[in-house]
Formats: sequence, C-alpha cells, structure tokens
Amino acid sequence: MISKPAELALNAWRSVFGEDTIVENWVRRRYLSALRNEVKRETGPGWVQYSTQSSVVITESDDFPGPKRGVMLRGGCDMPSAFTAAPLIRENIEGTVAISRHLPGTGGHRSDQILQTLDELDPASVRETCQLLKLNHAYFTPSFFEPKFHVRNLPKAGEFPKTVSVLGIASDEVRQVYRHREHGFLVDPGGWWLNQDLNNVLDDLSAVEWFRKEFRRVGRMSVDDFRKNNTRLAGEIRGRTGGDVVFYNTMVLDPANPTHNYQLVKTAHSVRRREFAIALAELSRDLDFSIVDVDRILKGAGVKEQVDFAHFPTDRMVPIGADLHRVLGELGVV
Repeated sequence: MISKPAELALNAWRSVFGEDTIVENWVRRRYLSALRNEVKRETGPGWVQYSTQSSVVITESDDFPGPKRGVMLRGGCDMPSAFTAAPLIRENIEGTVAISRHLPGTGGHRSDQILQTLDELDPASVRETCQLLKLNHAYFTPSFFEPKFHVRNLPKAGEFPKTVSVLGIASDEVRQVYRHREHGFLVDPGGWWLNQDLNNVLDDLSAVEWFRKEFRRVGRMSVDDFRKNNTRLAGEIRGRTGGDVVFYNTMVLDPANPTHNYQLVKTAHSVRRREFAIALAELSRDLDFSIVDVDRILKGAGVKEQVDFAHFPTDRMVPIGADLHRVLGELGVV
C-alpha cells in the first residue's frame, strides 16, 4: 500500500507527465521494494520489537537472548492478524519470540500444494513455470517443513526453531488450482494475475496460451480431500519440525450477502465453509491440535464493516491475535 504523501506526489507527477510512464514504473518498483525491506524498531520497558512486512520479533534486548521460539505462518489474507499478538507477548517476554510468514501473497497455500513440495518434481518444468507465472522461488521447495528459519531482513536475530506452525484453511476452501498435464504438479496462477498490471498480462498472450496448453483446471478441493490432506500435513509438520500445529478456521457467513432464498443457489459458499469448519473441528479432536476460532471471534466483534468472510478491518484483527496469544500460552510458547 502506498502512503498518502507518496500518493499525492504520484498524482502530481501524472498530472504533468501522464500515467504509466517508464519513470513512474521504476519509482514504484523502488518504493515497493523499500517497503518490503523496511525494518521498524520499537522499545519499551523490558522489551524490544522489530517489525518487517512479513515478520515481527519480540525480544528482551537487542542481542536476541534465548530461549528462542518461532511461530511460522502459512496461509492467505487472514494470516497477518497473527502479528497483532505482539503487544500481548511483549508484556511478559522472556527470551525472544519470532512470528514470520512463510510465503506472502495469494496462491500456493492449499494443503495439497504445500504437500507436493515434498515430492520429486520435474526441475525443468518447475523452473519454466516459476519464470512465466512470476512465482516465488519457495513455491515448489519444501522449506516450510524445515525445523528452523531465519527472519527476512533481520539476519542479526539469528536462527529460530519452528515451535509452532500456524495454517489457514481459507485457501483450501476457495482457491482453484490447475494441474500440469504431463508432470502432475499443481499451481494457482492467482498471484501472477493479481500482482501485475492486467495490461501486461494481456500483452503477453503467449504466456496465456502456454498456460492453457500445459495445465488443466482441477477446481476446488473436496471436503474429503481436505481431511486427508490436513491429516497428513499435520503429521508431516510435527514429524519434520518437532513443533506444534495450530489452524485458523474462517467465518462461515457472508456479511454483505443479501440472499434470503436458496432454492436457485446451486452451491452456496457459506454452506461449503461451514462444512470445512466442521471437518476441521473433527480433525482437531482426532489429531489433537488447537484452532483459532476466527468464525466465533469475528461474529462476537461484529461483522457490519467486514468486506467478506476473509477480509476484515484492522480492528477485527486484534481479537484474533489475542486468541492466538491465548493458544500460544496454553502451548507454553509465550
């Protein structure tokens, strides 16, 4: 997101030189890159906090003493709410706690996509796909299952164990994926379309034609596959990292949906989300993991100003972070 002063400066530039100039695009890339690399330091009685675009580190002092605990996030637009747990962690901080997001952006967070990183994928085809679809280099690597991690743009903080892995189920509920016709791996091209100017996509019709030729649509995940995938995923995370697993559920209603008669609605998405929420609760019982009940929290806080089930105002993130803090406390992390 561009700050207000930068937006005013951009509008002034456009009024003189027009929109989408080479210089404007260069400045935009440099500005956004600076935001991604920015590290903010805050201090208070007994604590120091470092914040980046995708991580927050709370520590007793600038030498990042132990014990160190790491919380790794994997999911979509609801995951940044975890960072709002930081003020509560600061109150009684002992040692250092890092909360970090593994793969920012849309796409790549379905449980079957995460699991496929453990498979042997054709390197040439994967490399071509990453290049043409502008995918993150970690998209097909099993780095999420590594037992330790470093915080991006904060190397002096050192290495953290993956004490807890927090996963969201929204991608399993809503994202549609495509399977490579020859090699069988899955991709979600959402990031490719959403992270660049649509004119650039439409100008490169060869990439669109390549995608149509190489991939076929698989569609959304079934509830049965959701159960199977996340049963295996929870086991793989625990076995490979030695840490705990926590899941976010999602709100099951649509705040702005005016539908009052479902006779002609073939597949109401609110019904689908309720089925996934129930399936997750059953997995929690069977596999003994904790759930941050986003559905309950958002309904309790009020949904009047909420855009949809997955995008909510910043003030609604705070009670979600508080509930995550409670769960982390029960797990002995904070």
